[in-house]
Amino acid sequence: MKKKMVKALEFVMVVIAMVVGAVVAKNIGVESLLRGKEEPVTLAMTESGLQDDFIGLPAGDDIPRVTSAEEWEDTWATSCVTVEPIDIVSTGIGARNAWVSAYTNSGRRGGPRKKADVSRMAFDILGDYSEYFLLKLPDQSYILAQISTEDARKLKAGKELTLPVGKKGAVHRQVLANIQDLCQEYGADTEGVFYCINDQWNAEHYFMSQLARLGIAFVVMLVLGTILITIVDKIFKVKD
Repeated sequence: MKKKMVKALEFVMVVIAMVVGAVVAKNIGVESLLRGKEEPVTLAMTESGLQDDFIGLPAGDDIPRVTSAEEWEDTWATSCVTVEPIDIVSTGIGARNAWVSAYTNSGRRGGPRKKADVSRMAFDILGDYSEYFLLKLPDQSYILAQISTEDARKLKAGKELTLPVGKKGAVHRQVLANIQDLCQEYGADTEGVFYCINDQWNAEHYFMSQLARLGIAFVVMLVLGTILITIVDKIFKVKD
């Protein structure tokens, strides 16, 4: 009876380790770790190059800051801007990233299977979706935004942060259908979304990022699982 109970507890510990490993891999900023330190973008650079070349890069001191609902309303889709939020609200809903294929390699019957365009972030283990957040501006108004997981984590922790260079993009209508009530609750502008994710870099390093994320999950699962199983064995004095 004791052996069965210990085996059952060991199985539970393995499951816990797997869940923790998945959560850690999901929330760690793998992309920022791989990118390393990047040079801030200046306003002159954005005026002499293509807008998409600068989205997601660190914002220099002269990049325009959007500080109010009025400034956001006046922001053009072709403008490079940034935001220094004073608060953040999760919606729990994300849109599939532009660099992620719309189809899996195979479905249950051997053919390609289309991925959902929109997903609840709790189900997104591999980081294929970018969550929509509500960012609170200095004037107390809210705007929609898609930002990196690491930046979102820092803001949730109360850290003051200048977000990377971003642009005003179109709101995904399927996402909006899922978060409309939340947007109304906070009075958030739904005519545009602040987007500051580097699509080009992510497309080029997608496979490497996935390998790094899976590797982190495996290491965390192995180490934590070993520790938890050892604790169970010590408590019940299981002999080798």
